[in-house]
Amino acid sequence: MRSVTALPIAVQPFRDETATSYWVRLCRANAIAQADLWLALRHLDRALPIGVTPRNAIRHIELLGGLTEGLLQHPMRRISCKHGGSTRRVDCAVCRMLPAAISLCRRCTRGELVTAARRSGPICVRHRRWHLDNRDLDVGGKTRHLRAQRLLNGTMALRGVSYMSSEVEAATLLLQLRAGENDPEPRDREHNQVSLFPLHINIALVLTDDRMAGVLMSRRIGPHATAVAIDWVLSAHFIGRRVGNDALNEIRIEGRELWLGRTAVRLQGGCALTSSALRLLPHVRTLRVQLLQHRSKLVGDHS
Repeated sequence: MRSVTALPIAVQPFRDETATSYWVRLCRANAIAQADLWLALRHLDRALPIGVTPRNAIRHIELLGGLTEGLLQHPMRRISCKHGGSTRRVDCAVCRMLPAAISLCRRCTRGELVTAARRSGPICVRHRRWHLDNRDLDVGGKTRHLRAQRLLNGTMALRGVSYMSSEVEAATLLLQLRAGENDPEPRDREHNQVSLFPLHINIALVLTDDRMAGVLMSRRIGPHATAVAIDWVLSAHFIGRRVGNDALNEIRIEGRELWLGRTAVRLQGGCALTSSALRLLPHVRTLRVQLLQHRSKLVGDHS
């Protein structure tokens, strides 16, 4: 492979910017078509794929932009997956732990369209604007939205839970199931994404709590007991934050039973279910996997 020469106009990357986003901005700044520049790279390195795929040429792109080696390589991508042996070329879902790329606030990027793989959310707290999907909505008067975003930036980030994660998807599904609703239309889904944002984050916050995870991570808990546990914690949370926290303190596994305060439910086998828990039952296996996605592994027993 021959050496790559830096382009005339340098572009500084944003923190956690994806290689694709930087590649697009670099081509635009130097007024060169992406296909033409990629073709030039392939003349230097025949190992590159025919199609324009910047993630496969990160070091080349760093050289084109005059960047130091590793600047576009996200720190979390350097973790090698230990579950697939030497044949695994892509990190598994457990090891990857990198959130989906989202667009950054256009005010923060001085009007440029930049995507970054960052554990953040759809709101720029600094400018108090909703910026996801290139929308620019004022949320300055929505204190619950701002608080939810701060939770994403703080507590949730420390847990490894981002906005576009399976845990938040599970919270969205749970809210629909408890309300007895079907999947909303695209227009309603876009509206709900903004209006129900605080609720989705708060539900994900509760269900990824260590106390709840200790129950869900037990291999001995069956589908009925799982549905009861999730429904019980959510019902308490909807009453109030303090009641919800008390419920998390009172949920535990002892022997062959799941204790919810003073009520005991068998870990395996059927049991009486509320209407909301009954709607959760067909989805509990999927929900359990989604809610534990940020955990490195399942453990056998946390009782």
